[in-house]
Amino acid sequence: MRSANPPVQLAPIRAGEIDGRIIDLTADLGPSGDQIIDLTTVGIGILRQDGFPMTPADLAVAGTAWPLSLDATHLVLTIGLNAPTTAAGVAYLLTLAVNKTLQARLFIRDMTINVLAIMG
Repeated sequence: MRSANPPVQLAPIRAGEIDGRIIDLTADLGPSGDQIIDLTTVGIGILRQDGFPMTPADLAVAGTAWPLSLDATHLVLTIGLNAPTTAAGVAYLLTLAVNKTLQARLFIRDMTINVLAIMG
């Protein structure tokens, strides 16, 4: 499933790093009084934008190394990503899906992120 809106570009991540990205949904959910009720309703899918199949050498959700978190407003998520050194130079499409918001809606947001080469 894809978002009706164009993907949002996230700040790039460096190959070889585990780092977080803040996803602020205030403008999307806030005006209608909606919010994310629980982290168990959130899923993140990752695809390569070049069409090649995903492998363990690609960008992945960091899991316990940088857990998904939700702020007190229930509108700002932080996702942890793991960019192996082998992912350098690859662009990815991330799809954030909230399968049930406070107002019992499905919310989808597409994002893109690039993995930059290791510095030095």
